[in-house]
Amino acid sequence: MKLKALALVLILAGFGVANAGMDPSNTFSVGLEAGANFATLVGSDVTNVGGTLNSKLGFVGGGFLSLNFGNSFAIRPEVLYEQKGTAINGQTTTPELDYIEVPVLLKLSLGTPMVNPGILIGPSFGWNVLAQNLGSGTSVSSSDIGLVGGVEVDIDKFLVNGRYELGLDNVTQNSKVQNGTFTFLVGYSFM
Repeated sequence: MKLKALALVLILAGFGVANAGMDPSNTFSVGLEAGANFATLVGSDVTNVGGTLNSKLGFVGGGFLSLNFGNSFAIRPEVLYEQKGTAINGQTTTPELDYIEVPVLLKLSLGTPMVNPGILIGPSFGWNVLAQNLGSGTSVSSSDIGLVGGVEVDIDKFLVNGRYELGLDNVTQNSKVQNGTFTFLVGYSFM
């Protein structure tokens, strides 16, 4: 828990330092994004779940703030609602884990006008808001820290990105099982 608090303080301090030297014209953008998650559970205790795991399709959506430092470098915090979990062969119910997530991504792009490809990388902080069909007596962790990596293409004010997030915290307190999620988003920057 101390590590999570320290990481959050360092990120907020970085935003303060970054904002201090920013030119107020064209330094930030705000937008909305939505898409789909293909989530499953990964880790050394996955075989104890009881069946073959498949990806579970879920919704992801929210907003972002992009702090732009020129045309090819930005820091982009997001607030997303994400449906995660897994699908298990032979079972009609699927474990569902929904999170409010705050990825803080570093965006490095070519800086080209109109069509601008780039990469996204950074940490993600999540808080569990729903846990269903995990089995009786299962104690779900209330938070998750993950690592995110992906690619994005900006087309004027629109964006399309794909990313993978690997959870670093265990989903439940008694097993070594983490979230593994492929996410595909489309978005629009309206400011």
